[in-house]
Amino acid sequence: MSSRMMQILLALSLLLNTFVLAGFVYRSWIAPPAFEHRLPPPPPGPRPSPLEVVARELDLDESQRAKLRGVIDQYATTRRDRQREIQKLRDQAAAEYRRPTIDMARIDPIIEQLARLRIEQQKETLHSFAQFEPQLTPQQRERMHHILAERLAGPPWPPRPPGQGPGPGPGPGGPGGPGRPPQQ
Repeated sequence: MSSRMMQILLALSLLLNTFVLAGFVYRSWIAPPAFEHRLPPPPPGPRPSPLEVVARELDLDESQRAKLRGVIDQYATTRRDRQREIQKLRDQAAAEYRRPTIDMARIDPIIEQLARLRIEQQKETLHSFAQFEPQLTPQQRERMHHILAERLAGPPWPPRPPGQGPGPGPGPGGPGGPGRPPQQ
């Protein structure tokens, strides 16, 4: 090999190493990725239940608050107990996931129980909101239904432009993108 070719290869190697080192420095010290940023800790104390949050947003007067206090307290107690049950099941599922092999016969009932508890929780939430209705003014009732539709059902999907295919989500085929069947 000629010395000229050797110099070119050495210069290219030096250039490559410089870029790798610069990328490492940038990645490590200048701009760490978003997933490495720590989130602030949650505020101290118990979080308010969905009923308490909605009651606050509806601007209930004192007489309405007094009439609904029993519903809110009963809901909070039931929710707290159900959350404890859910956490126990999550711990059991985590123990099963840590095993060398996943035993579907053991994990299936845990997952089904978790799903049942979540369904019961959502039904209890809606039942409690239904108990709110007789105590609300028509404007508060309308606002409550708007909040429920917004928060419990989620935001509506934006209308799709013509020719972009059926279903919600990005891309021509819905959430899965092109060529994927719709998720059910």
